[in-house]
Amino acid sequence: MINLLIQHSFMKMLLLSSFLAVILLTTNFAWADLPPSTSLGVTVLQTIYSHKVSDGTTQVFGEVQNNLSSPVNAVTIGVTFMDDNSNQIEYKTGTTLLQVIPAGGKSPFMISSTSPNPSITQVQVKIAGFQSSPDKQQVLQISPGTLQVSDKLSISGTLTNNGAQKSANTKLYLISYDAFQRVVAVGISDPITVGPGANSAFSMTSDSNTRAKSYVILAESDSYQSKLIPVTAAQVISPVIVGNTVITDSNGTSYSAIPLNASMKISSGIQYLLNSTQPFVFYVQIKQFDGRSEFIGKSTGVFLGSQNQTISVDWKPQNAGSYFIETYVWNPDAVPLSSSSSLSLNPIVVK
Repeated sequence: MINLLIQHSFMKMLLLSSFLAVILLTTNFAWADLPPSTSLGVTVLQTIYSHKVSDGTTQVFGEVQNNLSSPVNAVTIGVTFMDDNSNQIEYKTGTTLLQVIPAGGKSPFMISSTSPNPSITQVQVKIAGFQSSPDKQQVLQISPGTLQVSDKLSISGTLTNNGAQKSANTKLYLISYDAFQRVVAVGISDPITVGPGANSAFSMTSDSNTRAKSYVILAESDSYQSKLIPVTAAQVISPVIVGNTVITDSNGTSYSAIPLNASMKISSGIQYLLNSTQPFVFYVQIKQFDGRSEFIGKSTGVFLGSQNQTISVDWKPQNAGSYFIETYVWNPDAVPLSSSSSLSLNPIVVK
C-alpha cells in the first residue's frame, strides 16, 4: 500500500514537472534579468512590413514596444523567413535601431534575409531576448527643416546637445510610416559629435517608399537620446514635368477644332528629372465642363535615366461639346510622378 502511495505521488510530481517544462518551452515571451513582475513587457508590435529589395533579398521592418517601467537594451529580434507552406528557409536575428529603449518607449528595427530567395513569401517575428539598462537622458533636441520627397528623402536641420557632456557617435534616424502606421523605410545618418551645450548642423539622404504617409526623426548617441520628433513640413518634388499637350490626327496635323467620330492622338512631352530607371503610366482624362468624365485612356513606358519623351493616347470623340483634357504621369503603383497638365478646348462638331 505504501509503495502504491509512493508511486502515485511520484507520478503526480512527474506530470507536474512535464507540464511546467511544456510551459517554459512553448512560451513566446523573452525573459531577462528584470524583476519577475516586469519580465513580460517587451513585445514586437503587430505592424510588420516586409518587401523584396532590388538585390532580391527580403527586408523586414517593424517596431518593438517597451511596456516596462524601466529601460531595456540588447533587444534581440528573431525573424523566420518562410515559403508559402510555412516551411522555414532562413532564421536570422537582429537588434533594434536604438541601443536603449526607454520605459514606455519603442524603437524600429530592420532585418534582411542573408541572400536572395524568391521562395520567401512569409515572415514571423519574435523577441529573442533583452536586458535591463541604465537610462539615457533625452537631452538631444532636433530642429528639422523641410523634408524633400522624391525618389529619395532628403532632410537637414540642427541638432542641439543640452547635456553636460559631449554627445559622441550621434546618429539620426528618419522613419517613414504608411497609412497603417507600419514602418516602411528607415534612413540613418553618418555619426556626428556634438559638444555639451553646442549645436551641429546635420543633413541626410535616404531611400523613400511610395507608401509613406508620415515621418518622424530621432537621435541617439553613446550617452544621450532625443524624443521622437514628427516631421511636419514636407515638399513633394515631382520628378516628371508634363507639357506641350497637343491634339493631332494620325499624320501629326494639329486640330483647332475636333471632328466628331474622328480618330486622333492626344500627345504630351514628358521630361524625367532623375538619373534612374522608372516605369510609368501616362493617363489622359477628358472631362465635360460640368466635371463629368467623358474618357480615360493610358499608355505605359519606362524612363531610362534623365530624358525627354513624347507619349500619346488615342481618342475618338463620341459626343459633341466642350471639354477639359488633363494629363498625368503616375508610377505603376498609382503614385503621382507629376502634377496634372490641363488643356481646354472648344471643339467644332463635323457631321
